[in-house]
Amino acid sequence: MSGITIVMLVIYAVVFGGGSIYFVNKSLSKKGQTEAAGLEDNQTEGFGSRMGFILSTIGMAVGVGAMWRFPMMCAKWGGGAFVLAFILICVFIVIPAGWAEISYGRHFRKGTVGCGTDAAGLPGKILGWAMSLVSLGVWSYYPAIMALVILYFFKSFKGLDYAANAEAVFETTNDSRIVIYLLVLAVLLLAAVVGVRGIQNGIEKVCKWMIPSLFVILVILVVRVCMIPGIAEGIEYYVKPDWAQLLNPEMWAQAAGMALFAVGLGPGCLLVYGRFVDKNQDITMDFITVNVVQLFICLLSGFVIIPAVVAFGLDPLMGKGIMFVALPKVFASMPGGAFFMILFFIALFFAGISSSFNQVEIATAGFMDKEGFGMTRKKATIVCFILAAIIAFPCVTNDSFFALFDNLIGNIGYTATAFFLALILAWKVGAKKVREEWYLPSSEIKWGPAVDYLYKYGVVIALGYFTVTSILTLF
Repeated sequence: MSGITIVMLVIYAVVFGGGSIYFVNKSLSKKGQTEAAGLEDNQTEGFGSRMGFILSTIGMAVGVGAMWRFPMMCAKWGGGAFVLAFILICVFIVIPAGWAEISYGRHFRKGTVGCGTDAAGLPGKILGWAMSLVSLGVWSYYPAIMALVILYFFKSFKGLDYAANAEAVFETTNDSRIVIYLLVLAVLLLAAVVGVRGIQNGIEKVCKWMIPSLFVILVILVVRVCMIPGIAEGIEYYVKPDWAQLLNPEMWAQAAGMALFAVGLGPGCLLVYGRFVDKNQDITMDFITVNVVQLFICLLSGFVIIPAVVAFGLDPLMGKGIMFVALPKVFASMPGGAFFMILFFIALFFAGISSSFNQVEIATAGFMDKEGFGMTRKKATIVCFILAAIIAFPCVTNDSFFALFDNLIGNIGYTATAFFLALILAWKVGAKKVREEWYLPSSEIKWGPAVDYLYKYGVVIALGYFTVTSILTLF
């Protein structure tokens, strides 16, 4: 491996591995803030602990898409250069925007529609519905990938003999659309059952063991993959920076979309979780923790996938086929490959289903708000389940529709909602008010007025640019 590759590996290990440990410990070590201090007037439930909030937010952020989309984008757009762009966007755009969105939900203690109405009247209400519908869209089409994960999980128990004809097997599996759709319905139903139990008794309880388990499995897989002969070439392909890509506007737009998607910024994910956070909890430190940990998990996923695929001479940019065609070939060639393949699909399932649980909470929020339809949690979950099941059908049966829907929701939906929310909070409510009254009182670090200017101008302008760029991809 080249010197620059080794340097990048050290940086990844120290900054993101060490950073994850440091920030998690920092967030959990604050006296008096480990357990929620109690619910407020219009709050009916909340997180039971800081760890519950952090792990639930990570569970919402780290889905199947992050585990295979991030590594492929990293490989396609310059390796370490893409990671650098991703980090800069997280620090200067995602973090200040995330602080504002979480504190927005905590301040009003409502869902997307209720918060929007209180903050900006009718325009805010329209944005609130758009945010809920984007989350409903994510919950609708992601199970199409989850269904394939479940199918291949059970295939792996029969051994990896199918790996020699993985392409043909994948095409045959894709032909089983009805079976896949039934699995999609099962995934949607499972998410709905957990979601209807609410935050503390449902999502938080599941994520408390699921996310640490995901992390442990990924570490085991990384160690095993690093033992593959010739893996150094694959690692170099994955992490070596192509600095020329830093001058490519499209790469920055892709990195921005990935950064927003990776932490759930835009369609109300952070807002809805913020409504359940205790007023004394330091959300600035907690959100930094979420950012560092989710990026480390993304990087670990990349080390499982990209270097191994490259080491075996396969195409690392083959889309979702990388999980169901390339990786079976890789694992089939190593001792105990079936076991490690099963572990990989368990990790994918944990990532995907934890994200689905959280999307239910966000999608139903607008329906439960009194400014929306004022539904009970159970009724809102049933309505969203029916809508998701209807939307999921064309996503399963038509690959072109799936690709279009993925772009509309995962790219345009996230950037547009993040932009308009930043516009309302920075200009209508006021960036200074958001900082001084909403999140600064509970923050250990007293962030100064520079954050206001960064949010009001830098974040809003950047998100506006990324929104326009993402819309232009349709033409």
